[in-house]
Amino acid sequence: MKIAVMSDTHGNVQLAVKALKQNGKIDRLIHLGDHYRDGVAIGDKTRLHVDAISGNTDISSEPWTEREKILELDGVRIFVTHGDIYKVKQGIDRLVGKAIEEDVQAVLFGHTHLPMKQRIGNILFLNPGCILSNNSSNSYALLCLTNGHLEGEIVKI
Repeated sequence: MKIAVMSDTHGNVQLAVKALKQNGKIDRLIHLGDHYRDGVAIGDKTRLHVDAISGNTDISSEPWTEREKILELDGVRIFVTHGDIYKVKQGIDRLVGKAIEEDVQAVLFGHTHLPMKQRIGNILFLNPGCILSNNSSNSYALLCLTNGHLEGEIVKI
């Protein structure tokens, strides 16, 4: 299974859709907030199943959406959060604790606008970066899930 992960799209639906279409077959999208509605719109335009949560800029406009959740895909537990609640701009220590507490194999988060991929023990921590207009550092992430094994990569746009 090939899963696209995006965060912090901030209204740049067209650029996100274009990036996904250039990557071949993708099975689903996980959107990590800061423009939750972008995730829904991207899903509509690409016909992908979307799992989306709210980010810090979505709170007033999307109060009914979840701020974090655990997805279980092919037996792999994945914790998804925007990241602001865990103060990820100061580091991922709080996320490490949450990952251990929830017994997950991966943590997906955004908020910093900076892509990051790191393994701590058996846990993959992945921040897809952001998709902003006029930004030469745009990126998203791809997760490949095969027989219960999860790999991630950052894709520059």
